[in-house]
Amino acid sequence: MKKVICFLIIVIISGCSIETNPIKSSIYKDKFLKEVSKNKKEYEIQVLLTKIDQKNGELKFKTFSYQLDEDRYFYPASTNKLPIVILTLKKINDLRSQGSNITLKSKISLNINHKDPLLNVRDSITSFQNIIADVFLISDNSASNILIDFIGYNYFNIEMKNAGFDKTYVNHKFNPDPYFYNNWQILDIDNNIISSNNDMQTIVRSNDKTKGLKKGEKRFHDGEILKESFNFTEKNRSSLTDMHNLIKSIFYPEVYDRDNNFNLTVEDYDFLRYWMSRFTHEDLGEKFIGNENFFETYNKFFIYGDEKIILNTDTRVYNKIGQAYGNSVDNALIKNYQDNIEFILTATIYTNKNKVINDNIYEYEEIGIPFLARLSRSIYNQFSD
Repeated sequence: MKKVICFLIIVIISGCSIETNPIKSSIYKDKFLKEVSKNKKEYEIQVLLTKIDQKNGELKFKTFSYQLDEDRYFYPASTNKLPIVILTLKKINDLRSQGSNITLKSKISLNINHKDPLLNVRDSITSFQNIIADVFLISDNSASNILIDFIGYNYFNIEMKNAGFDKTYVNHKFNPDPYFYNNWQILDIDNNIISSNNDMQTIVRSNDKTKGLKKGEKRFHDGEILKESFNFTEKNRSSLTDMHNLIKSIFYPEVYDRDNNFNLTVEDYDFLRYWMSRFTHEDLGEKFIGNENFFETYNKFFIYGDEKIILNTDTRVYNKIGQAYGNSVDNALIKNYQDNIEFILTATIYTNKNKVINDNIYEYEEIGIPFLARLSRSIYNQFSD
């Protein structure tokens, strides 16, 4: 009887196929990634991957993770600009439902009240399309901060929580920005004020479960190094799962956002996907050609991050990068239409060898960006085999 039971167990085990985690195998196959992963805890690496297969009209999603820890804090940096843009589109639709004629392309006026006599600011005429284009093409801080003044902190935090993204919130604007300490007043073409009053802001603090809120052993402040950690308790936040699910909701709303939490139209989705996929010099980005700070791959860490010139544009990266305080982050849907390769990848890595926060000495170019670029390519190559 015991022999029969043992035989049955062997049959059951052999009949179950355990799929290899493509993140781990991708790291193992690349010498650089393998070396970096030896210190994966020090680098605070987190990776989330969803492979997408479309066969015979049927969608299949398989998700894998690597060191995923929803309670471990990492600074999201400019990746939070993606939900800011999404909620900008939502608020425009809210205004239209109330009778406004505003559109993404209609003219808006920007006014700023400031007390700094050295700050030379003139009222300007632009459109939300132009502002959002700069957010995706070069991750422009000033453009993003205008959108924060348009939607408001409280609007952002409440709407994200209501949509199920409760670990994503914004407490402050993006710096550097010459207008960081000023608020923009935004008017539509009929001179109606459509910006929010951020004076009533409610700060969202990280809860007690959150780990790693204090970064570094020292911090740089006002020209001197203080022997204390930097506390991120009231800084902006997101999580890998929130970021990953946001990409899913943008590209597969019929599966992941059936309630249309963000009140987006078909045109809104097309608009988002278009600008997320642009390389720096495409479309309105032609104005950045010749600017050595904004090379072709400036806004892409995945696939193209360690290259300055794009040799092959067959693979599109629909993304939003982020980089600050030692964190390098990218969040994207990666797709090659010709070879039918598609996957969603979200990853963060922290590089701060000297353990000083805010001194702008981080190993971005040596480790952070190459890690994200090589990881995404290694995963891509696995799916193309």
